[in-house]
Amino acid sequence: SFDSNIMTRKNFQMGDLVLKWDKAHEEKGKHMKFQKLLLGPFQIVEVIGPSTFVLQDLTGRRDSLPVNGQILKMYFP
Repeated sequence: SFDSNIMTRKNFQMGDLVLKWDKAHEEKGKHMKFQKLLLGPFQIVEVIGPSTFVLQDLTGRRDSLPVNGQILKMYFP
């Protein structure tokens, strides 16, 4: 059915720790076998929309651009 093809939204909240997909190494052949494809951890410091977030690293440095939730993955220390 149509509904089974819809991607479910991840419910991130302020304060959550997340990993961010490294888009620079997304294409096949642009990364080495054991290279990290996820960056982080980051903390969500602002929720702009249902799937748009502002992140900061654990040292407190804030990212200048908002991030789409599709490239985030929950981080469990």
